[in-house]
Amino acid sequence: MITEIPTASEFQIAGLNQLYLAWQIAMKVVQDYEEIDELIENVEQKKASAEYWAKAQPALANAFGLIQQAMEMALKGRIASFSPFLLISRDPKDWPKGVDTAPVPFSEFRTLDAADLVKVHNTFAVRPLDADFQTFWEGVRRDRNKIIHSLAVKSFDPRTVVKTLLTAARALFGDISWPQHLLNMEADGKYAAYGLDDYSYNVIMQQIEIAIRYLTPADNKFFFGYDGKRRSYICPNCYYEANRNYQETWPALAQFPLKRQGQDILHCIVCNVNSNVERIKCIDNCPGDVIHDDICLVCLSAQDNPQNFHSEFIGNRSGYEHLYRLVCSPHQGSSYNLLNFLNDEKAKEHTRLMMLNKHFSGLSSVTIYYKPNALRTLEEIAANSRLVGTWFRINGQLVWREVE
Repeated sequence: MITEIPTASEFQIAGLNQLYLAWQIAMKVVQDYEEIDELIENVEQKKASAEYWAKAQPALANAFGLIQQAMEMALKGRIASFSPFLLISRDPKDWPKGVDTAPVPFSEFRTLDAADLVKVHNTFAVRPLDADFQTFWEGVRRDRNKIIHSLAVKSFDPRTVVKTLLTAARALFGDISWPQHLLNMEADGKYAAYGLDDYSYNVIMQQIEIAIRYLTPADNKFFFGYDGKRRSYICPNCYYEANRNYQETWPALAQFPLKRQGQDILHCIVCNVNSNVERIKCIDNCPGDVIHDDICLVCLSAQDNPQNFHSEFIGNRSGYEHLYRLVCSPHQGSSYNLLNFLNDEKAKEHTRLMMLNKHFSGLSSVTIYYKPNALRTLEEIAANSRLVGTWFRINGQLVWREVE
């Protein structure tokens, strides 16, 4: 009697784990290279780069071998969904001894050779794997055999490994997108058992951005639906799901589905979420016009923070020595909102424009204080400020009142 019979799901999970490990190996090699490459700025850089990739060949070859093993597990899983006994090869006379009189684990039996998996699968499948896949599978298997059985192995580069992996994932693990597989596996990784902070979105966004850099534009469009010729934006869903405590720069991996003016539904290639956005100009010194939940998806500037509102009247600490404090009611953004203007009139006009902006329509008043020396502490500024005046919103109109 045969015992411990594997299920199709177990083969699938094993294959997906191997593919995930191959991805992690490839990403680590690339990330290490990019971190080092940023530090090297001399004539020896190209030579050092070539030497790095030469020394990275064992890791990339290992990743490639894991891709082939993952595909083999997935194919076995598909065959097992018809019947796991189809995986047993050889004649009964070559089966383990005593199988007809005692329990024998399935693992004791010799299973189908990798070369026969597609043929057996297609014999029983309603939807057989096509000729393109068969050609791809044979090529991967052939290159993997070179790694195992030959000293003169094929040279691998990041694009080859990543493209091979994505092709395998699309063909055999395509129930959901590869980025979604990564999010699921990263969230359920080894650190999850300790309840540590979840950085899964941070990690996967960075990895997909790396993959895009190494693939061709045609590859990116095919595997991710990402068009390098179009503008990209930070996905609000990924941003809110990610750990934002330490990360400063964010990959822009969300795009509008169509190349038309005024689109307001943004699609992310990582989380596969569609987000409704507003198409209005960012208040900060930024060309962006895609806003979600009062956050600019280009510069991440908070649109409801008076400190971020820019106009032609605002200066900077090096350009103007006149410092002004804007006190908003109800409280919004920073309690001080310290800004530089050339004079009172510039500060007054800037504040008027800010209150007319949609993001500040909830302000009932903004009071302007002047303090000439920007180098003092906030406590000193508060104690020695000169009141310039206040903008009030009365019956939908702005009214200015100066100090009498």
